[in-house]
Amino acid sequence: MYGLVNQAMKDLVTSKFGSDKWSEICQKAGHPPDDFEAMTSYPDTLTYSLVGAASQILGASASDLLRAFGDYWVTFTAHEGYGEIMDMFGKDFRSCLKNLNGMHGHMGAMMPQLLPPRFQVVETSASQLTVHYFSTRQGLAPMVIGLLEGLARKYGDTITIQHHPKDSRSDHDEFEVQFQG
Repeated sequence: MYGLVNQAMKDLVTSKFGSDKWSEICQKAGHPPDDFEAMTSYPDTLTYSLVGAASQILGASASDLLRAFGDYWVTFTAHEGYGEIMDMFGKDFRSCLKNLNGMHGHMGAMMPQLLPPRFQVVETSASQLTVHYFSTRQGLAPMVIGLLEGLARKYGDTITIQHHPKDSRSDHDEFEVQFQG
């Protein structure tokens, strides 16, 4: 994953728990607590190690941490200069979701080693849609839930999400998004 992801994780941890906790996490994960280069690709194993170490040190499940990270990612990337790109691909929650693949394609021009997930959004009713999430990376569905929650909040929507994990009958995760009010 790109350093931007790991830097966002560092920022989330230090803002909530302090730099000492981040240093502990890095030590446990076997990585120096330095900043990450945003446009440099790092091994996925490093990111997974940081999440595992954070789970142990902070006493939270990896799932809860990834969900919080997904939500945080929306705000973090906007402040890091990617908010305008996000706005180009959607002026509301639904259009943003429908254009996620295009946004990732645009980002791929700047990040040639990017391996983004793929999304298919199906409107099932005026108040519900299903997000189909395809990824080569395992275990990141909780992050997607956080991303959906963060994007909904960014656009002023209130949602609930029901997750249907991939299993022997399906090659991808599905998220039923219900709009409230």
